[in-house]
Amino acid sequence: MKLKLTRRQFGQLALASTTAATVGLVYSKGLAQSNTGTVILGIKPGIVDNDIDTNLDSDTTDLVNTSQTTIDPSILQPIVVKSFNVSTQEIKTVLTTAPILETCERLSGFAFINGQLIAAASDICTTKKKDKKVRLIDLNSLETVDISGLKNDEDVYQLLRLKDGSLAALVGKEKGKGFSKIVTIDFKTGQITDRSKIPEDKRVTAVAECSNGSFYGINTNKVGETSLSEIGQEESKKLKFQGKTLNNGCDGLVCTSSNELFALVAFRYESPKYLHTINKDNGEMQRIKGFNVAKITLA
Repeated sequence: MKLKLTRRQFGQLALASTTAATVGLVYSKGLAQSNTGTVILGIKPGIVDNDIDTNLDSDTTDLVNTSQTTIDPSILQPIVVKSFNVSTQEIKTVLTTAPILETCERLSGFAFINGQLIAAASDICTTKKKDKKVRLIDLNSLETVDISGLKNDEDVYQLLRLKDGSLAALVGKEKGKGFSKIVTIDFKTGQITDRSKIPEDKRVTAVAECSNGSFYGINTNKVGETSLSEIGQEESKKLKFQGKTLNNGCDGLVCTSSNELFALVAFRYESPKYLHTINKDNGEMQRIKGFNVAKITLA
């Protein structure tokens, strides 16, 4: 049966082909210098780039018998890194890799450590738990290594850089079941070297370590309300924006050298995602700007 592409789908395919043909490494380590102010990096699949105005929007939906549509795992996508300067609110594309992300992979983590940009990609197509994998990708060299030591029902929610410069990940059971753990990972081998259970037995989906050594986590309860808490403390603060309680999860949490929290969130059914600052004392969020990426890290 003939499958008719919409104008947007055709445009996305064309953009992906162009990106793959003109890949270049334009990342500058100068982003990490303090004189640029606070810079937050975001990561996204290259084929989905809503920052490029293609003028190909269309309400046409020529979808034909999608039950017979299969995913081709051989198709690879580039990975795009964006930078967001908090002071100027300027967004730039700082890196576009060669096609590396598989169709059956989801970007599940992102960290900047010792000049290296590291992404985590989780398998979302394999049905057998024992065959599922999460791999780490060095976005500069495109070298990859599988994470070893995850349990069959565990996935990565986030990568993070610890104060001592080591790589860590927030892991938990798939589909939001059970409680979360922070693990440290040897980036060269992919081996998990240590596990630390979140002490409050909460399902934390984002975590950040501040320069004073405090860890903060964001968790969502059974009715969808999202809260902030300091790890090790029982008290939680519901996250609110303009008096409205956040009813969706968090895709990234970072803490600056001045102990200021930034979160990548959006309300349910809201698009794009937005960067917010969070008041640790009361959970009030202040919206900064739309930043439509999958995961974030500090430069």
